[in-house]
Order: sequence, then structure tokens, then C-alpha cells
Amino acid sequence: MAIWDAISAVDTSLLLEANTLFPSTTDSFWLAVTKTITWIPMYVLLLARLFQHSDTHSTWLFRTALIIVGVLIWDQGAEFFKHTIARPRPCHDVEGLRVLVYCSPHGFFSAHAANTFGLAFLTRNWLHKSWFPILLIAGIIQSFSRLHLGVHYPLDLLSGALFGVIVARLLHRLDRQFL
Repeated sequence: MAIWDAISAVDTSLLLEANTLFPSTTDSFWLAVTKTITWIPMYVLLLARLFQHSDTHSTWLFRTALIIVGVLIWDQGAEFFKHTIARPRPCHDVEGLRVLVYCSPHGFFSAHAANTFGLAFLTRNWLHKSWFPILLIAGIIQSFSRLHLGVHYPLDLLSGALFGVIVARLLHRLDRQFL
């Protein structure tokens, strides 16, 4: 248990540092960044680019279906682990933390991180190579917003990102097998 206590202490320390890294004048920016609706134009453009880079309509439809399946797995996987592991969100446990949004009870792992990193890794071989860094930066910014808002620990984000990448790799295998 001592190892987990040490990891938890570092996790909390990193969260407190990240939570206060930017001044409160940037709160509106971080509140906007964390909302899915903010990213819809980028995702619509991504789907349009995917359509342009697909050899056939069936390729585009299959890959769009894989993205939808990925989002469902990333999102529902996060919900499953949140309820199974039941690790309280930092907004319920950490003293001195600035919390800027509603805070549900459990937060391990982050669906925001799973979705954004999963999408980046799923689409990286389907689109022009310039898209991958853009999607990675979007994932990092969106994940960091969860720290600034006080609703996730860094390990929640790292675990979510790892889950997203693993699922993306599995979905890539399906893509290679069928197309």
C-alpha cells in the first residue's frame, strides 16, 4: 500500500501544480476547451478529409463506423471503469483545489482523454500526416483542461489516453483485416 500512497501523493501534487498553473483570467478559455461542442468544427473537417482520402465510399463508411464504434468504446469504457474502480474525483478529496465545473463522484479514467487520444491514433494512418500532431495537441489541451477545472488527476488522464490508444490499435487491426 505504501507504493500506491506515494503514487497518489505525486498524482495529487502534480494536479495542484497544474490546477494553478494558469491564472483565473484563463478560466473561460479552459471551460470552452473542455466542451465537446467547441471541437465539432474540427471533427467535421476531419470527416470531410477522411472522405477525400478514402479510395471508395465503402472505405469512408467503414472507417466512419470504426470511429463511431471507437467513441462508444472509449466513452462507455471510461464509464465502466469509473463505476467499477470508484476512485473519487479530486474535487471531492483534494484541499485547496480550484473546481470550476460540476463534479460527478468518480473520475478514473478520463473519457475526454480516451476519446481525443483514441481518435488521434485511430485516424493517423488514414489522413495526411499533418493531422496527427494537430489531433495530439487537441488531446493534450483538452486533457489539460480537466486538470485546470479540477475534475481529474493526471493519472486519470494518462490512463484514459492509454485506453484510447489501445482501443485505436485494435480498431486499426479491424481496418486492415477488412480493407
